[in-house]
Amino acid sequence: MREASTISLFLLCYGRFWSVATVRVEVEREVSVLACSSRARRVLAVALALVFVLPLSGALVAAQSPSPALLKELSTGKLVECLDPSFPPMEYYENPNSKTPIGFDVDLVNEIGKRLGVPVTITPTEFTGMLPGLQSGRCDVVASGVYLTKQRLQTFDAQPYYDTSIVLMTLSKNDTIHSPEDLSGKTMAVEAGTNYINILNQLNDQLKKAGKPQMRIQTYPKQTDAIQQLIVGRADATITQDTEYAYREKVQAGQFKIAYTYPNPQTFAIYYRKGDTVLGSALKQAVEAMRADGTLAALAKKWNLPVKGTNYTTGTPAA
Repeated sequence: MREASTISLFLLCYGRFWSVATVRVEVEREVSVLACSSRARRVLAVALALVFVLPLSGALVAAQSPSPALLKELSTGKLVECLDPSFPPMEYYENPNSKTPIGFDVDLVNEIGKRLGVPVTITPTEFTGMLPGLQSGRCDVVASGVYLTKQRLQTFDAQPYYDTSIVLMTLSKNDTIHSPEDLSGKTMAVEAGTNYINILNQLNDQLKKAGKPQMRIQTYPKQTDAIQQLIVGRADATITQDTEYAYREKVQAGQFKIAYTYPNPQTFAIYYRKGDTVLGSALKQAVEAMRADGTLAALAKKWNLPVKGTNYTTGTPAA
């Protein structure tokens, strides 16, 4: 009977999608009880083989059923994500005729959905409308290359997932811009609603105090629009992330360069509503597991991003 109960217990563990470690504990617990018969040894051998072979075959990839508490916070029964598909490789349309965004953030949230056992719906939204959309209940999360900031945390909660650096990007042939101070009198193209505008406004204040010409700051609804201004010669530079430069270097090799990398890396975060504590706990568990099991690193490699960024900062930002 102990031999039979061991197999039944083992199958039950997999039926409930217990972790490999948990199943192994259950198997080892039976070792001290099973008789040392040849049949018992065969049972144990099969069980141990399942522990090590099934994960490799993908048998444990199936997600657990979502908890009623989680479904209560997800009013549609789905994990609805707002993102702005104009920030490659984090989220973008592969071509003008594409209707489904792709990118690092898309893969990230789809994987989280699998692990939570809920389908994912992507809602394309302009950058300036994403967080208001989250607040109004139009979506459950915002994962779209959005910084983790102290100001945003006053209204929302967030789960960090990737560290990134702000860069000043120009055309590769530009040999006049090497630092922020060189932007005096130049034209900048940036995406509306981003922290980049704050950085440039602060720099303009410094230039004014120093008696130097200020920059002309042009804002555009999408980051891809800002990049296009460099290409057509309407702007001298843009501020973006090292993630976008990595993408541009892959698809438009040699056309752009990083003129300056700003100190103090930023952290991208998944934002969710305050009060959605079950969702927040589930996001934290899923993202930390993805970092531990190498999934985040694999996504970074897939999208040509620095893998070191997946060792994200977890502290509260100073600003």
